[in-house]
Amino acid sequence: MQEKWNQFVYYLREAKKNGVEEPEYHSTIEAQLQLLGWMRYKNEICHKPNLSIGNNGHIQPDILIQKDDKKQFVIEVKRPLHTQIAKDRDQLVSYMRQLKLKAGIYIGEHIEIFYDQPDSENAVSVLSIPLELDNKRGARFVELFSKDRFSKEAIVQFCEDRIKEMRHQESLNKIKDHLITDAKGQITEGMKMYLMEKYGNTFSESDIVGMLASLNFTATPKDGQQPVVDTPVPAPQKQGSVTTKAKQEHDKTQYSINGSTFQGKRRFVHQLVKLYVEQHPAATFAELENVFPPTLQGSYGVIRTIDYIREKGVEEYRYLMKDNEVLRSADGVTFAVCSQWGIGNTPRVVELAKNLGYNISTSGEASAPVSGTPQKEGRITCVLTRNANAKGIFDISTQSLTVLKGSTINPQHLDKIKPDTKKKRDALIAEFTERRGDELVVVKDAVFNSPSGAAVFCVGGSSNGWKDWRDEKNNELDIYRK
Repeated sequence: MQEKWNQFVYYLREAKKNGVEEPEYHSTIEAQLQLLGWMRYKNEICHKPNLSIGNNGHIQPDILIQKDDKKQFVIEVKRPLHTQIAKDRDQLVSYMRQLKLKAGIYIGEHIEIFYDQPDSENAVSVLSIPLELDNKRGARFVELFSKDRFSKEAIVQFCEDRIKEMRHQESLNKIKDHLITDAKGQITEGMKMYLMEKYGNTFSESDIVGMLASLNFTATPKDGQQPVVDTPVPAPQKQGSVTTKAKQEHDKTQYSINGSTFQGKRRFVHQLVKLYVEQHPAATFAELENVFPPTLQGSYGVIRTIDYIREKGVEEYRYLMKDNEVLRSADGVTFAVCSQWGIGNTPRVVELAKNLGYNISTSGEASAPVSGTPQKEGRITCVLTRNANAKGIFDISTQSLTVLKGSTINPQHLDKIKPDTKKKRDALIAEFTERRGDELVVVKDAVFNSPSGAAVFCVGGSSNGWKDWRDEKNNELDIYRK
């Protein structure tokens, strides 16, 4: 199977290397499907079939695979340098459900199998395979989807087994994360129980606890990355003493790069990486990972490829994975920036940024409530990061807000957007924005009568702009409301 996978993926890799457009890639995929035994002349590989749905509806999936004139699975095709977005997945799942198919395949910058699990609101990505030779998952893909071995029952069983594996791995990852971030407590408690059982007749519990207090315990991933936390075991309290531990306050420090708007830790790191990529357009992913080594963050790394995140089964919320957050290197690798930043690892990134020549400012307790009387006149610089990366100027006297040129807004409408709001937003998008790749970029300043009108434009649907827009100190614009 491995050799057949290599034959199957070889021309897909060449297409990606050459940056071909979708029609040519589509033809390449159909040709490679014949390696798996599916035949065009038998009407098994159906190219963009026009299928009737319901009384008057029609759909046209990219590729439909049939066997004995019965639908087996559907394929959604995107060009090999495309970055998968939610719309691509939704389109594939829509075809699967309308055709009553449990399995669907996405083929673009990678190959991904989706499964429409019964009684589940969303389809599940069960396997992501990079376009590379000698990939073991690729061999499994060939085994599952070769015509002579294919059966819907086998696919369903595979997908159900994969979901169990993923959930099992997720549970293990949570234990691992907890151990890494709380090594002092987890390891100390375990060691205390072990030592008490082995040496309890010789030493008292206070002796063992005191000895453990003189040691530092850490948990480090096997790949050599350093943990975020490395805290010595606290000294034991004397019996009968009463101590009050102050609740650790959440660190609210914000950061600014070269005088830009202050942002929280995760947005600051993302902005730094994005800025570096923009200033070094020839940098490959390997070169970027050398600049932002994994040890700066800890077990999740600063940047990871999308294929790595999905192949390893890492929880996607640990990375900034929205369509307008994913980045691309010069060699066509799509990757995401880690979102797991705290007081223990952010200073390392700040130091790196300074070494790279960036001017970094901090705001201290920038998200604390405003002290004193809010400004009553003038113009306020503000930012909106919900589903967008927008900058604006709020005029206190007129209560109007200008979305500035260069902002990026949500390229899609939210699901529950009202028809009249959608129509108005479409007109604004046509007038003020331009699509650049997968991003929707504001190309000229857009003035709105209120922060909420500007927020709807940026977010893609209902939004309270008085709360979603924030000033440079992270205060809601509501404090300037008349």
